[in-house]
Amino acid sequence: MVKPGDFEDPLIGKTMLLKNKTVVIFAASGAIGSAFARKAAEEGARLYVSARSAEPLRMLAEQLGARHQIVDAMREPEVDSWIDSIVEESGGIDVVLNPIGPRAAEAGYAQPCTTLSFEKFMLPLELIAGSQFLTAKSAVRHMAPRGSGSILMLSASLTGNFIPFMSGITAACGAVEGLARTLAAELGPAGIRVNCVRAGGMPETRTIQETSARMAEAAGSGKEAASRANTAGILRRPLRLTEVAASLVWLASDEASGVAGQVINVCAGTVVSR
Repeated sequence: MVKPGDFEDPLIGKTMLLKNKTVVIFAASGAIGSAFARKAAEEGARLYVSARSAEPLRMLAEQLGARHQIVDAMREPEVDSWIDSIVEESGGIDVVLNPIGPRAAEAGYAQPCTTLSFEKFMLPLELIAGSQFLTAKSAVRHMAPRGSGSILMLSASLTGNFIPFMSGITAACGAVEGLARTLAAELGPAGIRVNCVRAGGMPETRTIQETSARMAEAAGSGKEAASRANTAGILRRPLRLTEVAASLVWLASDEASGVAGQVINVCAGTVVSR
């Protein structure tokens, strides 16, 4: 005879990390943004997603039951209006993520600094660092009065390695990490946690696929060798999107309530933590 306790469903009693939390995602139609959105939805979040690409955004929102809106995260009035409307509807914001990034070709990824234009060098700095500053700044207007909030930023393991032909994006990621630390110091007393995930290359993303191909051409090596160089870590396997998304969800949750001002390597062991 089966007695109580002989069988236990592993899902029963599982605490969802983001249950009833309002989570706002910019650039949600991209690889990392959509992966985080799916994981956050699994963990019980109330999702608000935005991007500039209408159809991918609509499809994601329908899949996850999220409210969505076309927003250019480089336009402060659009960002403020979107954030304000979310607060009016939900009563507040708990988590913000903006994993924005340009296409490899338009930002000069895998291009020698001697031929890289100043405009292409500056594009990742303006788009990535500038945009993350704008979205964080907008959210803080509503987080600070409540005395709580989690702002998530994203950089890349380029900042912990010696990778040639990537000057613009490496500079941008370094700027984001510095921004995360200074905002953490500024906003921590108001109960707002700011952290950054330094993600490794994920071969399943279009950015890494395009960058690897361009890197192979710039370095004169095969595409496969370039891909291995980008992903070989102590785990001896590529990093997966789901692993970055899960790390971001944990950082956003109350389980990480004591973590602030940190740049956390999620890279399958390609970077020494420092």
